[in-house]
Amino acid sequence: MGKDLHPTIMPFVLDRMKTHQAVLHIENISTEEHYMFKISRKEGLRDVVIIVSDCYHFSEFDYLSKPVELNDGGFILIAKPESSFPSDYQLHFKEDKTIIGKLGVLLGALRIDEFWTYEKPREEKVK
Repeated sequence: MGKDLHPTIMPFVLDRMKTHQAVLHIENISTEEHYMFKISRKEGLRDVVIIVSDCYHFSEFDYLSKPVELNDGGFILIAKPESSFPSDYQLHFKEDKTIIGKLGVLLGALRIDEFWTYEKPREEKVK
């Protein structure tokens, strides 16, 4: 994970989070190595730490080398649209209270208190 993102990605992501109905406040807690944000949510929902990944392919090694800010759980956002991580896919590490996915999964997960349990609704195929 790092900061090798196209200059339009972070403004787009931040705009989506700022206008999300569950978001109260966004605190930038980025380091030299990572884009990171702490999201305070409305209606008593617990805070969420979001790490923005620049990986083209997010691997087990990337997860195991995640920043310490995710020790109490959080969301790893796969930010590059061209990444090999499918947009409708998500990974859960429920014991770590961590979820990995693209922006649509993040926006859905922000709506529930135990965000790491969020499951993106599956679309039924029309025959």
